[in-house]
Amino acid sequence: MCRTLALLRDVAENSMAWADNPDGPGPSCLETALCQLFQPLPLRVVPPHSGPEMGLRILLTGGQGFVGQHFKARLQDRIPGHILLEDPMDIRDRAAVERFVRDEKPDACLHLAAVSSVARAKAESAEAWTVNLDGTLILAETFETHAPQASFVFVSTAEIYGASFSSGQPLDETAVIAPVNSYASSKAAADLAIGNLSREGLHGLRLRSFTQAGTAQEKEAILPFLAAQVARIEVGQQAPTITVGHLDAAFDVTDVRDACDAYINALALPQPLPNGTALNICSGVTRTVRSMAHDLLDVAGISAGIAVDPAIPCPSGLPSMQGNPAAARQALSWEAQIPWHETLVTVLNDWRYRIRP
Repeated sequence: MCRTLALLRDVAENSMAWADNPDGPGPSCLETALCQLFQPLPLRVVPPHSGPEMGLRILLTGGQGFVGQHFKARLQDRIPGHILLEDPMDIRDRAAVERFVRDEKPDACLHLAAVSSVARAKAESAEAWTVNLDGTLILAETFETHAPQASFVFVSTAEIYGASFSSGQPLDETAVIAPVNSYASSKAAADLAIGNLSREGLHGLRLRSFTQAGTAQEKEAILPFLAAQVARIEVGQQAPTITVGHLDAAFDVTDVRDACDAYINALALPQPLPNGTALNICSGVTRTVRSMAHDLLDVAGISAGIAVDPAIPCPSGLPSMQGNPAAARQALSWEAQIPWHETLVTVLNDWRYRIRP
């Protein structure tokens, strides 16, 4: 196990050097590199599991986080007969994870728990790796051993594509994995590990989520970062200027409620998908920081200037992130439905409430 974790870390971290070195071997596909470390079995197919009418037992990790809270609300509406299994266990505690899975016998798992902040992962790199990689491996291996018929849905991130976004084209799931920060590297290693375990028998599905936006989101995320300033300008708490770090940085933003619907569809698939399938969860529409700021000002009905402060870091460290959602549309019968204007109003109203005296 220790050797495997070390190799996964090395592969993910080395991809950053490959991406930055024009004379190096190039950002070779990390899936290929990992296949040299393991001897995978033939691809298996995820079996159909019990439907909502049979009381689908879903283990949720990270349920107290931003996405987790929205997921639980959507799940109640979408699958009212489900049984949600939550436990405050540390996913790095193998004994606790194994005990819980053996006792509760889940039909499916949605794995959200992670150190999900780029800034925090940089500042607390050791914890990011132990949670994002070690914890994910412990959870997945436990399901493979003690809940072999259950589906395991791992919420990965588009950040793992990293330097591949420099192509300027919408990326699909065949894009080279080339992370450029500690958060992305740890998630890339976990994503690849789930892919390999799925070849060995885990009924795994990897959902690579792009930027999400919604209520109760951390203020460092791009849309809340802008909405908070607009809300403060409205009530005179801030001068009529929105300050940003990178005006032309572009993001493929999905309303978190839409993203949660994709996760729910993945948990209750009417038809099986090949083990280890990777799907981009995104809108397919790229919006610049500049355009998002103007859109929020239009919703608020106010005028304000926009100033650039180079000291403000880009949330992802990447100049542009655009995805191709075609595979998810076909595999999950899903696409983003909530209008952009509704997302803007929802996030702005959330910050209007949060800043009031």
